[in-house]
Amino acid sequence: MRATNGVWQRNKNFRNLWMGKSGSLIGDWFNQVALGQVTLNLTGSLAAMGFVLLCRSLPSVVIGPFISPIVDLYSKKAIMYMSDIVRAIIVLIFFPASILMHSDLFLYLGAFLLGLAGVLFNPAHQAALPSIVREDDLAEANAFHSGTAGVISMIGALSGGLVASFLHPVFCFFVNAGSYAWSAYCISQVKWIEDLSENKKRSAYIRSLKQGFQEAVSNKPARAIIIIGISWGFAGGGYAILIPTLGEITFGMGGIGIGILYAVDGAGMLIGALIVKKLVGSHYRKATVYYGISYLIQAIFFALLAQSTHFGLAVLLLLFMRISSGIIVPLDTYLLQIHTPSKVRGRVFSLHSSTFMGVMQLSYASLGFLFETFGIPAMGIVIGVISFLCGLTWLFQLRNFQAPVQSERDLSS
Repeated sequence: MRATNGVWQRNKNFRNLWMGKSGSLIGDWFNQVALGQVTLNLTGSLAAMGFVLLCRSLPSVVIGPFISPIVDLYSKKAIMYMSDIVRAIIVLIFFPASILMHSDLFLYLGAFLLGLAGVLFNPAHQAALPSIVREDDLAEANAFHSGTAGVISMIGALSGGLVASFLHPVFCFFVNAGSYAWSAYCISQVKWIEDLSENKKRSAYIRSLKQGFQEAVSNKPARAIIIIGISWGFAGGGYAILIPTLGEITFGMGGIGIGILYAVDGAGMLIGALIVKKLVGSHYRKATVYYGISYLIQAIFFALLAQSTHFGLAVLLLLFMRISSGIIVPLDTYLLQIHTPSKVRGRVFSLHSSTFMGVMQLSYASLGFLFETFGIPAMGIVIGVISFLCGLTWLFQLRNFQAPVQSERDLSS
């Protein structure tokens, strides 16, 4: 904790980036709770819930891999800033869906446009972080972001659940819009040198796109992380549908139930991030081992969660599952950052994000139907098996990975 706090205190750029990301995350959780409640209230269909989630992530799959060179060719700061401004405007589309028109068409349209506007934000954010913090602070900086996300999800999910239940979901969408405006302001305060001349001078667009794919294929650790992300994408879609379904339908608790479950989700993510900071830090071998083992533990508790019929037990199982996820998320980012040269890092992260979301698309479209057809318990076991295989695959490959030499991997340093 000391090292990460030191980064926050002494590095103004990291602090501004963190404040912007944190502000937008609060709004995202308000949106997540309200969107789940509005969709299920309007349609009463798990398949419709999956389709809304599909619409939100579809742009990342369809255009993400093909516009990924933009992240390396142009200012990452400008990409993040414009993404926030546009999303602040687009999120207000959910207002007519929930108040004026009572139509699920606006839910699908708003979700699609919101995903389109944010398709490059996370790759730009992840690729920029190694230029803002030192490499020996990088693992803990990622854990700090992940831990903060855990705290915010507890606050945002509970607050969003209360606002959606006792006032109206539309207020949650206004909070979300304001959060993007706050994030844009904080990002405008971040200052670092972005040397884009080399990429612009030597790379035509098609060549730049090809370089990103070549790096992802030839780089063994990066390739393994991307493949695992593709595999987990199927399970991740099931989790996104499972939580609002448990809160709204299985336990019949509406927005409050959804909010509590998402708050527990955040608590688990926070604890997992603290484990990374306390027990892993910048120790490369520990990072690789913890990453694989956490997938195995996550699998077990996901399968058990899908069997639960008691709310208290579901809360406990969800907590342990998300502790494992809280370890995976920062280590996934950290391992990909240190294994990828800075000059192609944005393209590799964009490819990782878009392929992961591509499989999530299929799971959104299919798992709502499969949950209704085969039941939550059976599909929970299937998804758990997928997560377990992700962990085993990674652990079996560890002997092929070596800690990268910073001077060889980060050519911009």
